[in-house]
Amino acid sequence: MHSFDWKYRACLVTGGAGFGGSHLCEQLLNRGAKVFIVDRWLPKNSYLVLSGKYDEVEFIEGDIRDLEFLKLTIERFQIDTVFHLAAQPIIPISNIHPYETLSVNALGTYAVLEAIRTSEHAKRLVFASSGAYYGTTTTREPFREEDPPLPATNIYAPSKVAADILVRCYPQIYKLKTAVCRFMNTYGPGDTNFSRIVPRAILNLITDPKAPYDFGSRDDGTTALDFLHIADMANAYIKTAENLDVIVGEAINFGTGILTSTQELAKKISVLFDNKDREAVFRGKRKVKPIAKCLDISKARKCLGWEPETPLEKGLKETIEWYRRFWERL
Repeated sequence: MHSFDWKYRACLVTGGAGFGGSHLCEQLLNRGAKVFIVDRWLPKNSYLVLSGKYDEVEFIEGDIRDLEFLKLTIERFQIDTVFHLAAQPIIPISNIHPYETLSVNALGTYAVLEAIRTSEHAKRLVFASSGAYYGTTTTREPFREEDPPLPATNIYAPSKVAADILVRCYPQIYKLKTAVCRFMNTYGPGDTNFSRIVPRAILNLITDPKAPYDFGSRDDGTTALDFLHIADMANAYIKTAENLDVIVGEAINFGTGILTSTQELAKKISVLFDNKDREAVFRGKRKVKPIAKCLDISKARKCLGWEPETPLEKGLKETIEWYRRFWERL
């Protein structure tokens, strides 16, 4: 792991107004980088706005599927490194709008790659893939990077598989420096997708702590997942970019390696919120074999010196405090 200077380095973050993108922008700014964002819109409740960092970035409104727009943006601002996070990330929506999901997640990634390939400046790309790459699984064994994609129950997963493979092909064919980051479920301050369990639980508790602690019919409470704090995710992107020479064309897993059931997670949030152990209601159809997924992160440790730094309880406590402070603006 060599030293890497971010000061004045021009970075483009696609999807930079989103949850993960906002935190990545914040960390890049803290390291002295010049940060440019391409996104379709900037929500008033974006973490980037609420954290006060928006004034420090250059926001460019646009669609990542617009190749000529991307080329012009990269040349105009002489971008050095691209972090490609823009996506349609909401799993239930992927099944309702499959073409839009495939178009943004797969064709959008192709446009980003082509813009970089034809650029005089940017030749470096870090791509946000997902643990969804490995499909819908019930094994509690951690997945390694070389494990193949398995069938999934949503369109989001294959859309990310297609993009993941594309990004890893370009170094072999065109000599670009690219790498793929595969993440497990991220949580933390600023997530405004309230179909996800952490923000949904906290908002339920803030708005009406006496109401039933209800999580709807999406899950039965047995699903066990690996929950990674968003600051650790942002740090993973940066570590990957700093070591692109070593890991060019490769995929790397990031997570904690610890499985937590959704029932267990809901209980932790309730106790941390006001020290009350509520009964979480999950009305999903009972699974014969619970869904489970976590990732083997030994490659991230070995190649990047990356470790998850935020224990779950500490991260949840910090997240609850953030929502308490900002919930009226969400």
